Formats: sequence, C-alpha cells, structure tokens
Amino acid sequence: MNKYRVSFYKDLCNSDGHSFKCLQRQIEVQSVGPSQALVLAERLVDNERLNADCVEVMHLAGHDEFENLERYTPAPGKHAWNRVA
Repeated sequence: MNKYRVSFYKDLCNSDGHSFKCLQRQIEVQSVGPSQALVLAERLVDNERLNADCVEVMHLAGHDEFENLERYTPAPGKHAWNRVA
C-alpha cells in the first residue's frame, strides 16, 4: 500500500478578474494507486457539497518528498492539470 495526499480545489476569481485555485480540503489515504486514492478520498470528503473544480493526487514518497503528481477533474467539462513534481 502507498500513501497519497488528495487535495480538492475550487477555481475562483479575484477582484481583478484573474482566476486562482483555492484549496478547499486535503486528506491523506492509503491505497494501491492514485485512482483508488481518489475514490477513497471522495468517499471520505463530501465532494458533492464542495463541488471541487480540480482534484490533485500526490504520492507521498517520504518525509516531505512528493512523486507522481496527478490531477483529476471531478466533473465533465471542467479543466484538469497534469504535472509531475
């Protein structure tokens, strides 16, 4: 089993009209892979109420080290980011 940190973000606009991501909730779970980590985190967090625009799944490799950063979009039509840290 691997440890993952799952972060739920909402896209917001500041007073100048520029968009930014706002962290709504973050949770750590144990799973065999990032897809299962996302499913487990969504069960533990009320994602329906959060209505997150982006979900980020990070594999926790050790003390403050991150690998395999993956981002998922929970709803169709909303954007997603893919990045490796």
